Amino acid sequence: MTNKTAPQPRTQLETETFDIEQASKSCGLSAGVLRMWELRYGWPRPGRHPNGYRYFTRYQIEDLKRMSALVKSGMLIGKLIQDGMPKWPNDGSAKPKQSNCLLEATRALPEPRTEQAIIIRARLIDALKTQNHGKAWELLLRCTWEVHPNDQMLAAWLPSLVAMEEFAAADKPMPKRADLEAFIREHVRGALGRLPPDDRPLWIIPVSETDTCAAYVAALVLSQKGRVARPWQWDKLPNAPFMTIGKQPDASRFPAERNQGHLAVVERPNQPGLTGLVKPGATLPASV
Repeated sequence: MTNKTAPQPRTQLETETFDIEQASKSCGLSAGVLRMWELRYGWPRPGRHPNGYRYFTRYQIEDLKRMSALVKSGMLIGKLIQDGMPKWPNDGSAKPKQSNCLLEATRALPEPRTEQAIIIRARLIDALKTQNHGKAWELLLRCTWEVHPNDQMLAAWLPSLVAMEEFAAADKPMPKRADLEAFIREHVRGALGRLPPDDRPLWIIPVSETDTCAAYVAALVLSQKGRVARPWQWDKLPNAPFMTIGKQPDASRFPAERNQGHLAVVERPNQPGLTGLVKPGATLPASV
C-alpha cells in the first residue's frame, strides 16, 4: 500500500489577511487610491469575503509597499503595472514580466478628423496598452455610436488591429483577440457594403485565416484612399489583380502576373504595411 505524504499546513504568511484600511496603513497608500487602481488598471486584485469586503494577503501587502515606493519616486503607475509588476494574487513565486511593447506604431497612426473620434482613439489606445479587453470592447462600441463612419477607421479599427499585431510581435498576445477582430470585421464589412459596387476591385487575400480581419481593414483603407478594394473570401484565387496580407506568404501559392504585392499590418523597412498606407501622400497600388 502506497504511503501518501500528508499535506503540509499553510504558514501564517500564506493565510494571514488584511482589510483595505489595514493594507492602506501598511503600504502608505490611501484606501481610495487602492480602489481607484483596482478599477482603472485591474490591479491590485484583492480577494473578497462573502460580504463583499476586500482582503489582501501578506504577499500583496509587500508588493503594495514596493509599488508605493516606486510611485513616490516618480514612476508612473500605469507603466509599472504594464511592464513590471506581477499579476494578482501573488503567491510569492511569480516573477515580474518585462515588456518593451510601447505601441509605437499604433500611436504614430494619423489622427482622425473630429474631436470625439480623437478622444475615443486616445482612450482606446490606453485600454489596449494595459490589455484591458473589457474597456477596449466598450470603446469599440462607443465608436460605432459616436464617431462618423468616415472616421471610424482611424479612431478604432486600425489602431486596434495594429496594437494587437504589436503585442503579438512582442510575444504578449492580446486577450480575446479573436473576439475583438470579429467585432471589427463585422463593422468593416458593413462599411464596405455601403460603398458603390465596382466590377474590378483589387482583391485582398488573407495569407491565413487569422489574417481575415486585416484583409477587411486593408480593403476599407484602400477604398477610402481611392483604390477600390475588397477582401477575398474564397479558396480559389481570383482571375484579377490581388494583394496578399499577413505573414510573408509562400510565393508559389500566388501567380506573379496578377499579384500586386504583399502587405503586412505594420510597415517595416522594405515591407509595405497598412500603417504606411494611411500616411498622407502614400503610394497606392495602381489600378489595372
